[in-house]
Amino acid sequence: MRWPRKALVLLAALTVAPAARGQTCQSPRPDYGPAELGVYDSASGQARVHYALMGVHAPPVASTLEDGAPDAVVVAARAADEALDRYEELGFERPLSDASSPCADNGGSGALDVYLLHFSAADGQAGLDHCAPSTPRRCAGFVLVENDFEGGGYVTTAEGLRTVVPHEVFHLVQHAYDSDLERWWAEGSAQWAAKQVYPELRDLERFLPAYFEVPWRPLNVPPPGIITNFLYATAIWPVFLHERWGPDIVREVFEQLDGAVDALPATDAALQARGSSLGQEFLQFAAYNVATGSRALARAGYENASDYPEVPVVTLPSRTPTDTASGLGAYYYSLPAGSPEVALEGDPERVSALLLPLNEGRIELDSAQALPARTEGDAIVVVAAQTLSRTDAPFSVVFTGSAPSSEPETSGCTVATRRGALGPALAFLLGAVAVRRARRRKDRV
Repeated sequence: MRWPRKALVLLAALTVAPAARGQTCQSPRPDYGPAELGVYDSASGQARVHYALMGVHAPPVASTLEDGAPDAVVVAARAADEALDRYEELGFERPLSDASSPCADNGGSGALDVYLLHFSAADGQAGLDHCAPSTPRRCAGFVLVENDFEGGGYVTTAEGLRTVVPHEVFHLVQHAYDSDLERWWAEGSAQWAAKQVYPELRDLERFLPAYFEVPWRPLNVPPPGIITNFLYATAIWPVFLHERWGPDIVREVFEQLDGAVDALPATDAALQARGSSLGQEFLQFAAYNVATGSRALARAGYENASDYPEVPVVTLPSRTPTDTASGLGAYYYSLPAGSPEVALEGDPERVSALLLPLNEGRIELDSAQALPARTEGDAIVVVAAQTLSRTDAPFSVVFTGSAPSSEPETSGCTVATRRGALGPALAFLLGAVAVRRARRRKDRV
């Protein structure tokens, strides 16, 4: 689901047609009331757009793209087509068809249905038509999208449609794998997917501060509330996986889902198959996330690192312990020039750390060293939790030696750049990540 940038919002009540009794229907289709309706099939026939010709749900009447069809309708259909084509190109399952739907209304065809509606708060939603009796639960669905995006933060209606339609279509792709995804992975991966369709749009970047401001919060533990920007900001995780391993890795995570395994254990399985692990990659991820904004160097880290926000970095405190990790979180400490050697004290199966030298204020990712380490110039120490365990893991970053000599050490761990091979294996083990769902959320969007 797509929401505006508010902590708590509620959808306006829509009049809906009831599902057929005794069937396995999940969400009834919208009923536009007495308004005359229009139907527009996309050029490929993969998508069908439904809209009202008058009233509050009617899209803007401007028609410059095709005779007789509102521009908003044409743009929505094209966005659905282009999203479906791009996701198929990336190897993802297609959304399940509603051609044989047991429901009272399947939109009149087996095409993917997009309904343009006026929302009081949200931008869009993916509804479920019907679900197969399987594990994981796989469902067919349809898409609801705002009809005009007035006051929604988009420059034009077309920009809103091109942003939201691919996001919601990817939710239907997700439902072809598992309709009970954790919300952070459902929204984060949908943001990543939409960026693959229209990379020039900036919706992904707009949400990133919500994660970068609190990097110690585990990816899979969003703040409380009906909806939060943090969910969308976790798109930085599939962005990282994509840039480190190629786009196939995101699809491979979905292929590891089996109805009992959540997204991060599934990610670990996909990474293990490639010779890495969740713990290894999360430390690299934490390092990438400090090499952004004004700290970015062009030769390493994210491709668009300079466009991303910056994580907070604090002065290394003298108290012990320095901090306490829980779940997959990251912590950042500044180290002034001329500091003695620093080391990490803590459970090596729970936390690991890197020293990242600064060159004129920019992070040298390819010169990273595993602790204990030291450097002549300024540096940032990154400490990253290594397992999904939510119990406390206290750690300390401590000074253990004298100031560096004129010949700095050159040994240590190197963070692999996006253009290079994976660096030497880090000295840590990933703890057990066999996380089974104790219960499944039924209110996925």
